[in-house]
Amino acid sequence: MARQERPVDPTAGPVQALAYELRKLRAEAGNPTYRQLARSAGYGATTLSEAAGGARLPTLEVLLAYVGACGGDPDEWRRRWHETAERVRPAEPVRQVAGERDGDPEEVGAAGTEGGGASPEGDGAGAEGPELSAVAPSGVRRPGNGPPRSPRPRWVVPVVAVAAAIVAVVTVVELPDDGPTAPGTARCPAVPDGAAFTGVTYGGGAHVRDGAARDESVLTTIPPDCTVGFTGFCVGEKVYDNTGGMPDVRWFKVAGGGVVSSAVVHGNPPRDLRASDCRNGRPTSTSLELSVVAGAGRSEIVTLRATGKDLYVVGFATSAGDPGASGERIWRQVRLVDVRDPTVGASVRLDALPGPSARGPVVLVAAACLGGDSPTGLVRARQVRPEDPRGAVPVTLDQRQLAEAVGSACRYPSRG
Repeated sequence: MARQERPVDPTAGPVQALAYELRKLRAEAGNPTYRQLARSAGYGATTLSEAAGGARLPTLEVLLAYVGACGGDPDEWRRRWHETAERVRPAEPVRQVAGERDGDPEEVGAAGTEGGGASPEGDGAGAEGPELSAVAPSGVRRPGNGPPRSPRPRWVVPVVAVAAAIVAVVTVVELPDDGPTAPGTARCPAVPDGAAFTGVTYGGGAHVRDGAARDESVLTTIPPDCTVGFTGFCVGEKVYDNTGGMPDVRWFKVAGGGVVSSAVVHGNPPRDLRASDCRNGRPTSTSLELSVVAGAGRSEIVTLRATGKDLYVVGFATSAGDPGASGERIWRQVRLVDVRDPTVGASVRLDALPGPSARGPVVLVAAACLGGDSPTGLVRARQVRPEDPRGAVPVTLDQRQLAEAVGSACRYPSRG
């Protein structure tokens, strides 16, 4: 049974208030265990539980990974984190929960995210609740707290030093070296001739795995800030990146074997490069349907719902005007949505339909994506008039409109 979390008081300060809201978000997501969150967040269960522990301010990267795994709005939580950091008094230590990945650097997450973690791969087998109490046991002095200690007898110093040396020796001898030791762990690999594309590793580096899932064995680890040449990509386990907590199912193929989660690499394959097979890979999206549901009481409110086979991420976009008319169209991304339940699909609500006039037609688009800036080419479009959203009809876009619509729908949210 998972241990109960230590209660937090949202009125006790900004850090505890943030922790309280993080726990509330987790509860709204169905109260998954921290081990379950760790599988998609890319950080270990211990790191995630400490992020919501209220004792220390988590790093922004850890918070975004936590939020992404719970289906929260990364932009909203990024704002909350900055507000919390500003409210912490200068006299109050802003000790941050480090971004150690008790599981992986690649999962920042991942999302996607690797990034922000300094330690490659522990086991991620931490407890569901916080492992350490934020309150020091009676008689234990934390730095900066309590009365100054009485001077110790001088003979204690050499004894303590000797004991520490013995402990250090024992630790070095007995700790197993379970970190990666293969070539490439300590230095950046050379970019191979004929690489299909390149990307730059970030955060805590990137694990090269035997297959496209985080429980696959690690072949080696590429340090951060390395430009890596990739030979292709495949679709695998979803990882949330820690840049924005966005989901990504792409795994980049490394020359010589192995794959790296896209969530820990800055860079994208060419748009015309198709996914290929890999160990523990998953199929790309093969079907997509878009429906438009008008609000019961207010006709201007509509819900866009996308369903299909093997959907992972769906982007929605809109554009006003007749698609058959000449001239450049302006597409606006509505949202990039994580498909958490394939049987339900993805949906987004529009409180008002855009249009150049009260009666102008509006084109609504849903596109199947593999992550941010990664469209599959699978797209559906419907045209409606704001005065009658129940009368949505399929519409065909020309090649230019289709490319622009898909690019807008699958765009990484932080990019213009």
